[in-house]
Amino acid sequence: MPLYLNKKLSEEIQFIVWELTESFNELLDLVCPDEEDLENLNKIGVEAKKKEYLAGKNAVMEMCKLSNVAFGGIIKDEHGKPFLKDSSLEISLTHTTQFVGVVFSKTGPIGMDIEKPRPQIFKVISRLCVPSELAWVNENLERATILWSAKEALYKLYGKRKVDFKENLLLIQSSKGLVGRIKMPDYKAEHQILVEKLPNHLLVLAY
Repeated sequence: MPLYLNKKLSEEIQFIVWELTESFNELLDLVCPDEEDLENLNKIGVEAKKKEYLAGKNAVMEMCKLSNVAFGGIIKDEHGKPFLKDSSLEISLTHTTQFVGVVFSKTGPIGMDIEKPRPQIFKVISRLCVPSELAWVNENLERATILWSAKEALYKLYGKRKVDFKENLLLIQSSKGLVGRIKMPDYKAEHQILVEKLPNHLLVLAY
């Protein structure tokens, strides 16, 4: 998997994007799956999703090398949010058929999403976004993709379920640029939104 992008936002936040070019068998050789990995792979019926699973783990392992962090494995909490074993780092993962993204944060929760702009996104945001957000999009496909990806990244950052994307996650414009607002009973905060262009894709980071 060639490293496509390696970027530091600060001393606390670093992310990478890997381009997925390997076959399923090549990914197996790279990851050397343990018993838990094999169990998880057996539960996945589509080979493309199996490749995403292996590519995600491999990207986290490579990110650990770049960050000089010991890799002891990946665990998930009761909400499905991933963490590194025996580490205080916050992490987020995202997959597409072409790219895998991983971000590490030393200072707080973080969320990442990669999407390929496609017209179907308009149908999604029309149901899950407020009028002010849709006015900002103004039928622009790139903005529609950014809006949807920002909500996905905010959802991953929050890390819990039972989130209403329309009521609890809001994208606003400010003097700092795009800002994501999370409004939940146990969490109210604003987070900066970063947009990075990839070939035929957009990466959005909430931090």
